[in-house]
Amino acid sequence: MVDHEPFVVQERTREWETWPHEDVAKRGLVYWKTLVSGDLTHSEALTLGIAMVPPTEALHEHRHRQAEIYLVLEGTGSVTIEGKTRPVAAGSAVFIPSNALHSCENTGTSDLRVAYIFAADSFEEVEYVFDELAGPTQSNSIHPNA
Repeated sequence: MVDHEPFVVQERTREWETWPHEDVAKRGLVYWKTLVSGDLTHSEALTLGIAMVPPTEALHEHRHRQAEIYLVLEGTGSVTIEGKTRPVAAGSAVFIPSNALHSCENTGTSDLRVAYIFAADSFEEVEYVFDELAGPTQSNSIHPNA
């Protein structure tokens, strides 16, 4: 039994976020809106958002502890998981295992829009790791909102 009212959020009520300007070269140019996350809304064990990658841009190779699902909403692109690249377009669903090295590139001429779902109570729990070669004193692990 649910102990609180269902929650509905409209995408248009959320602002786009992105990396700090100095980090775009390393992480890629991507924008996102977190829609459902335990720190913002009612949620348990799931986080949902929308990402947008402009034409010719990409979310660079990274990993995180949580498994993730993409559902491509608009545009065309490619997703690479552990070195295997697959084309994606509107309607494509992609499962990304926990800790799998992955990236997403826009190969089309319009924005690539993707819904993403994490097996996490909140987006704050998701720690992106972009550089596997960095030592503990040079951590490139970041939270997207950092």
